[in-house]
Amino acid sequence: MAIPLPVFAVTFDSTLTLDNKNPDTWARIADGRLGTLQYNASGATFSFNFSATGMEASTSYSLIYYANPYPGNNPGALIGVGTSGADGAVTITGSPNLNMNLPTPPDSNMLVDHSVPPDSYAHAFGAKIWLVPSACYDSALKKIITWSPARFLFETDVITYTDTDRVGGSGVTTTTTITEPVATIGLSVSPPAVNYGSVAIGLCSTEFPITLTNTGNVPIKVTATTTAGFYTECMKINSVMAICQSSNKSSC
Repeated sequence: MAIPLPVFAVTFDSTLTLDNKNPDTWARIADGRLGTLQYNASGATFSFNFSATGMEASTSYSLIYYANPYPGNNPGALIGVGTSGADGAVTITGSPNLNMNLPTPPDSNMLVDHSVPPDSYAHAFGAKIWLVPSACYDSALKKIITWSPARFLFETDVITYTDTDRVGGSGVTTTTTITEPVATIGLSVSPPAVNYGSVAIGLCSTEFPITLTNTGNVPIKVTATTTAGFYTECMKINSVMAICQSSNKSSC
C-alpha cells in the first residue's frame, strides 16, 4: 500500500510590496505593475517568495538588495533571478545565504529616516529591495549598470533581516541587532555675535558672513529668513550657507 508523503506549507512572517515609481517625485504609479515579496525577517538563510505582474514578457529579472548610494553596491546583494512569462508575470523563490544582515554597513539607508516625506514609510531605517531587469544589473559587482527606472519595481517600505549564523571576519558566528538611531535636530550659528563697530546714523556697515551648521543627524531646509530691529533696510541677508546631511531624495 502506498503511503502519501506529508506536504509542508512554507510560511513567511513578513511582506513587502514593490511598485513602479516616478523617479522625479518617487510617487507610486498605478499602472498594473506590482510585486509582492514574502520573507522571513530572521534565519540562517533569507527564505522568500516573490511574484510580480505587468512586467515585460520573456525577460530575465533580478531581485536585489539595493544599498545606497548609487549604484547600490554598498554592499548590495543579488537575492534571486527569474524570467517572466508571455503574460509578464514573474515568480522567484529561494533561500540564499546572504551572510549579512539587511541593511548592513556602509548602506546609508541605515541612517536616513524614511518615515518622513518624500517616502513616508512605515519604518524609518532599513534595506531597500528592488526588482530590475537582469540586463541592468551586474550580479558580480552587485551594482546597477543601466539606470532605467521605468522598467524597475521599487520598495514601498524598508525592511530588516537578521542573519542568525552570519560569519564575521574572525571566523566565528555572530549576530547583529540593528537599533534605529534617534533623530537629533541641531543648528549652530558662526559667529554667535557680530560687532558692527561704529556706524554713523543713516549709514550701513560692511557685510559680515554668518554660517549656519546642521549639527544634528537629519536634514534641515532653510525656507525663509527675516530681520528685525532698527535699520532693517541695512540688515539684508544675501545668502545662507548650511552644512547638512542629506540623502539622494532630500535637499538642504
